[in-house]
Amino acid sequence: MKVILGVPDTRIPVWELNSAIMINQRSWSKIPWDNETWVDSGGYQIMKGEKISLEEVVKKYQILDGDQFMSLDIPSFCGQVNEINFKNFEYLYEKINVIPVIHAYDIDNIDKALDFYKRYSDKIAYGGIVPPSLKGGRKIVTLIYHYLRRKVKYVHVLGAGSPFMRRIFFNADSVDTATYRIKAMNGLVLIPGKGERYVGERKISWKAKRATEEEIDRLYDFLDKTRFPYSIDLQNWKNRAIINAWTLLYSEYEDENYNISYSVEVSKMGEDYLRSSIEDICKKAQKIELSSA
Repeated sequence: MKVILGVPDTRIPVWELNSAIMINQRSWSKIPWDNETWVDSGGYQIMKGEKISLEEVVKKYQILDGDQFMSLDIPSFCGQVNEINFKNFEYLYEKINVIPVIHAYDIDNIDKALDFYKRYSDKIAYGGIVPPSLKGGRKIVTLIYHYLRRKVKYVHVLGAGSPFMRRIFFNADSVDTATYRIKAMNGLVLIPGKGERYVGERKISWKAKRATEEEIDRLYDFLDKTRFPYSIDLQNWKNRAIINAWTLLYSEYEDENYNISYSVEVSKMGEDYLRSSIEDICKKAQKIELSSA
């Protein structure tokens, strides 16, 4: 599985780790490294009210000498695919070999999107997995992933590159993540095999576990054995970020977890089970949304 590191700016030089890199086309005017580089369209900014024209995307894609480019799409959850996504893809595909994106639509719209995109590409980027997961919808995210996995040759999962998430999407072809940086800014480090732990000096009010001496020793031992090429300062957020990126690239999540075992079980289920399960969960989600409106 290829792991791609998201890079919003040049403050954390993770490209020096020789991994593939993901950038947002809206934030960059050139690519200053030789690493394999994936370029995202910035579709999520549309949800925040920003306007992104196709002409601007094409122009920027042509300027940026990238290796893979994402189509410009509007995300949705357990609903219909926006027809604009198809129009955007066709427009971009005529000029750039873009990867189509499918989100956690309802089952009929997943099939609709698959039927459309498979006329052009054997690759799919599976997007929008984080918001449903945070709302307790990781089951639907996992079910849809395994449904897509059976339908196309190559699946990239957007935003799922942490060691823990890689265990859930265990048979993906590639994943990306900027979690190494976000966690570092919040005082967290990735402990090899274990997940995130807090090492900051402030009193924490959220659910993050504070790192034990044993876990810190485990991290230092891992960095030593894998020949981590930088100095170590867990109190500096930039240093935490590069440590997290290194740990993310060169370690695996070892603990067992319900979400991990559930994904393995789902991967063995029949297509009819996947379809009916996706349909049932989406219907419940739609009822909840209507009742809260």
